[in-house]
Amino acid sequence: MLPTLSNREFEALTQGAQILEQDSFGLKVLRLPDARILKLFRRKRLLSSQLWAPHAQRFDHNAKALLKRGIPTISAEKTFALPEMERTAVLYHELPGTTLRQWLREHEGEEAKTLIEQFGCFVAKLHAEGVLFRSLHFGNVLVTPEQDLALIDIVDISFRRRGLTSKQRIRNFAHIGRYAEDHALFTKTGEQTFIEAYLNAAQVNPEERAALQAAFLKSLAEQ
Repeated sequence: MLPTLSNREFEALTQGAQILEQDSFGLKVLRLPDARILKLFRRKRLLSSQLWAPHAQRFDHNAKALLKRGIPTISAEKTFALPEMERTAVLYHELPGTTLRQWLREHEGEEAKTLIEQFGCFVAKLHAEGVLFRSLHFGNVLVTPEQDLALIDIVDISFRRRGLTSKQRIRNFAHIGRYAEDHALFTKTGEQTFIEAYLNAAQVNPEERAALQAAFLKSLAEQ
């Protein structure tokens, strides 16, 4: 059970907060005056996995599991249930940096190529650690001031005890370039740049290497 927060406590916590994201259903992400981030989750269906595994709880679990595997990400401070608002929430410190998508908009040439190569190695590490991130795209990868890569918006992750199979890796490739802008950014740096860095870091056998390379290039061509 998550600790509960009343409407009055929520209003006190968020007094003076900046709204970063909201939709027709209400608030989604707030930046508090002390620079912490409060992310709210709404249960979208009456019968949902959120009944026994609320998104806030999954967010916290995923953050801890990623950090345990040596993968940089957000560190959750607290999780709450907001029964009067029919929401759950997670409170965390914002990671400094910019999304990989924004970074690539502002850089080109060798700088962009180097970061795409780094991204290829990063994804290879995720797969080797058994991390299946279904929302893996340039908007959910952060480039830190130290030029490290980190994951954000980490609810939609599952973990395997061993590295991902070739089929799981191929399915995950389809998520990476599914947005038109990300596809264009891949093309700008050369489609081979990412996959060659990935394969060199993944250390797969020649047969798997050929299959993964063909599958990735095919997934980009079909976007």
